[in-house]
Amino acid sequence: MTSPQVPADPVRELAHDHADLNRRVLELGPSLAKLVSPQPLLPHLQELREHMFLHFAREEEGLFPLVAEWIPELADRVLAMVSAHDAVCGALARMIHAASAEGDLAAFQHMLARFEATYSEHARSEVELLRRLDERLDAAQRAQLAELVRSL
Repeated sequence: MTSPQVPADPVRELAHDHADLNRRVLELGPSLAKLVSPQPLLPHLQELREHMFLHFAREEEGLFPLVAEWIPELADRVLAMVSAHDAVCGALARMIHAASAEGDLAAFQHMLARFEATYSEHARSEVELLRRLDERLDAAQRAQLAELVRSL
């Protein structure tokens, strides 16, 4: 007899996704230290972009609308997170462009520093939002969120 599969908790799943993104971001700096051009980082940046876009889509299309509905006092925080997503994606797009054009390493290092700072600030905000959600969502809300996030 097989036991029913327990659905993953969507809040913890999003936190785990963010931990993977954090690891990928933190790997960029040490990798760059060994290079004379940012071009070899291009595949890593493109892979990071794909993971980041998927993670942000899951939040913006699944999590954030429900948070604004279920916990209205967090609506402003959700809007700020969407803006932070745009800033992070913009910085990453600029780095991809610079790496693909075999841009100047020093200029790329400045872009990476800005990206890391923007991403770090966003990650701290998201950890706090997920912590608050973990405290507030009931089992029915978690199940609804899990189904919505899974479909994205």
